[in-house]
Amino acid sequence: MATFRALVLKGKNDTKADGSTNIKIRITHRQKVNYISTDLYINPTEMDNKTGLIKYGPNKKFVNQRITSYLNKYQKKEIELGDQSDYMSVAEIKKYILTGKSSSFEIDFFEFVEEFAKSVRVKGTADKYLSLVASLKKFNGDKLPVSDITLSFLFQYHDYLRSRNVRNGLINYMTTFRALFNKCRDYYNDEDTGRIPIPHYPFRKYKFPTRESMARDHVLTVDELRLFMDYKPENAGEEFAMDIFMLMFYLIGIESKDLYHLNKAQKGRAVYDRYKTGRAYSIKLEPEAMEIIMKYQGDETLLNVSARFKHNKSFYRAVNNYLHGDTSHDIRGIFQKLGIRKPVTTKWSRHTWATIARNDCRINKDDIALCLGHEDSDNRVTDMYVKYDYSIIDESNRKVLDFINNLGENDSNV
Repeated sequence: MATFRALVLKGKNDTKADGSTNIKIRITHRQKVNYISTDLYINPTEMDNKTGLIKYGPNKKFVNQRITSYLNKYQKKEIELGDQSDYMSVAEIKKYILTGKSSSFEIDFFEFVEEFAKSVRVKGTADKYLSLVASLKKFNGDKLPVSDITLSFLFQYHDYLRSRNVRNGLINYMTTFRALFNKCRDYYNDEDTGRIPIPHYPFRKYKFPTRESMARDHVLTVDELRLFMDYKPENAGEEFAMDIFMLMFYLIGIESKDLYHLNKAQKGRAVYDRYKTGRAYSIKLEPEAMEIIMKYQGDETLLNVSARFKHNKSFYRAVNNYLHGDTSHDIRGIFQKLGIRKPVTTKWSRHTWATIARNDCRINKDDIALCLGHEDSDNRVTDMYVKYDYSIIDESNRKVLDFINNLGENDSNV
């Protein structure tokens, strides 16, 4: 909370030619000060800076009444801010007192995101955040107070995206919006002290759109996966692509960037922080995965792919070219040869693992989310106190791998 006191400044620049000086109201907030000038002038010797009142003079009573009036007025304006003042600078409080405009202390969502994006180490993620800001600015203008982000605002932005023929990208925009709103709340809200400048959470009642044809577009059926596993590669490129795709599947659909940078195993596990979320993750290296890892061992990393490819993008593009084909390099993809008309990429390993886990192995959705390293904003506080039992992940993955490996036998017994 800010404090106010009347005083006079006795510097050369503060004293008029006749020796008088202006009475100012000093604002002190968070160990910073600022001043508001009044219309009162006195001889500086008349002021008692300790009490904030004048000691003598022909207009002592009148001037002190005016000083008290100023103090009461400014204190009342500061009280209107409530807890918001705790997050404002002394200059912002002064501006609010003088103008009465709430926009001076509103948390601007765009300013937060643009500053937060500077701290994000993954360029693609930072670009995604800034892309959302660009889209929101086209929709709403150059500023977006956090208090304006209501359920109604979300619906309006949703409709705006639809009007611009955004389809599957809509859910990407909205999930990114939610993630950044959560980051903003985490940054400003302090549950320990009870200071909650962003108490509302509009995403709780917002119904996210479903992704159109996601399952068909990103998932291999069990039969298609088995057909791929049984394929005999015709060259080293195909063999490498098959190995990497299956390794990603055996590692529960690990992202290509995480695999590219993956450090050496720790006690038989792949341990890393996901680039996408920054969340700690650990996967047991099953025999199927180890067989592939042994073929491509790295000197300092788990695999030698960072030595073979300068960038992660070069790595996954090389794999994808042999999976779905690349006409510019005259490569006929494995899936083309298998007669599977799907543009399969490395990302399909993740969706395929999750679909088989749910539909064929009947693993519950919460365990699948845990295996995939998903973050649920509603359970974030609970997650802080729960030490993950990685055996749940290990058992789920083993169940999926056993199902795939034993599928041929099971079919023959039907």
